[in-house]
Amino acid sequence: MPRFFEQKFVCPTCGREENLPECHGKVMEFDGSVFFCQSCHKELQNPTCCDAPMKVRRKLRDIRKELFGLL
Repeated sequence: MPRFFEQKFVCPTCGREENLPECHGKVMEFDGSVFFCQSCHKELQNPTCCDAPMKVRRKLRDIRKELFGLL
């Protein structure tokens, strides 16, 4: 089945969503404290919203079920 792994930042307080940071056309790696690019070694801190760090939400979506429903 066609499945898609989706990752986004979500604010635990207000629910605002934001895409993960990208560098050189790829999503940056997360080592537990900072995001970093394996190509250029650029580092970014975890973004904040509502004075709290945003959390990464990981979700596996089944595209076939979303497009065609339960036939």
